[in-house]
Amino acid sequence: MTKRILIVLTSVSEFPDGSPTGWYCPEAVHPYYKFTQAGYDVEFASINGTAVCDPSSLPGDDECVRFMGDNALKSLTENNKKVNECTASDYDAVFFAGGFGTMWDFPESEDCQKIISDFMTQDKIVAAVCHAPIVFKNIKASNGTPLLQGKEVTGFTNAEENAVAKYDIVSAPTGPGTCEDVLGGTEYGGIFKDGGVFQPNVCVAGKIMTGQNPPSAGPLAEAIIKEIQAAK
Repeated sequence: MTKRILIVLTSVSEFPDGSPTGWYCPEAVHPYYKFTQAGYDVEFASINGTAVCDPSSLPGDDECVRFMGDNALKSLTENNKKVNECTASDYDAVFFAGGFGTMWDFPESEDCQKIISDFMTQDKIVAAVCHAPIVFKNIKASNGTPLLQGKEVTGFTNAEENAVAKYDIVSAPTGPGTCEDVLGGTEYGGIFKDGGVFQPNVCVAGKIMTGQNPPSAGPLAEAIIKEIQAAK
């Protein structure tokens, strides 16, 4: 049976000040090609059923140019299923792609929280890259503790936020707090791993897999494929 991967994109297309953002092209496109090259089917979803690629991530590398130049593929990212229309049993893994927009819809989305809980209940892979690990902020394990408590996790680091001059924007109260501040903080109890500014870094904690930044998107997809193949 063909394996199926659900890639979730942010529906937020603007920063609080109105400047454009969205999902970050290589963080969805690189995994898409990894998964399809492995013979997997890929479906896109978002909280509202619509998504916009962050213009700052374009044109990107050759894979991004090829993907965004294919109108059929591009349209799959623009108009897609809503997360609440997706069922965990239909997929082998869910992959939350990053981009600054995720900071304003992923952590408070009850639909994202539910589908992650459903994937975890079914012992299936839940992955997130760059800013997308903020999706774990308000998710509890079955025993009521934070889902990431005691687990190795990564995401866009404070050093990287400072490198792109966005730390003050994504930090509370303007944003939900950075991935490093929130997920590695005492309230959530994750063991936050920093692999270096814009260096590939992937953390695997059972079925929870996270990648640090855009260069980590492809390696994270490879880790997912490896886990799926090992489970055959």
